Amino acid sequence: MGEPWFADFANFLAGKVIPSHLSYQQRKRFFSDIKYYLWDEPYLYKQCGNGMVRRCVSEEEIQSILGFCHDREVGGQHGGAKTAAKVLQCGFYWPSLFKDAHKVQQQFSRVGFTLDKPKDSP
Repeated sequence: MGEPWFADFANFLAGKVIPSHLSYQQRKRFFSDIKYYLWDEPYLYKQCGNGMVRRCVSEEEIQSILGFCHDREVGGQHGGAKTAAKVLQCGFYWPSLFKDAHKVQQQFSRVGFTLDKPKDSP
């Protein structure tokens, strides 16, 4: 398994290790973004624009989180935007969240799951 997408942020916050593979522009962006990340062993958190702090998750966790939020017993089978909102409400974050949630919704609709309530339900 490779490093998670947030490895550079975690390494910098935990040990002040500056990533050597970044170009000048990427380094500027890195130091601009780092102020929104918090390290609390063993997790990295991101403070989002609305002030909420959400846990950064690795690629291995993404599918199970999306599946849970998409298929929840309470009003499951949501569209991509609603699934992404539910992930954020659960306190998780990753950069491609909305794109991944939309992909999951498309996969379920291709397989034949309906995203609407059955017509005979109350």
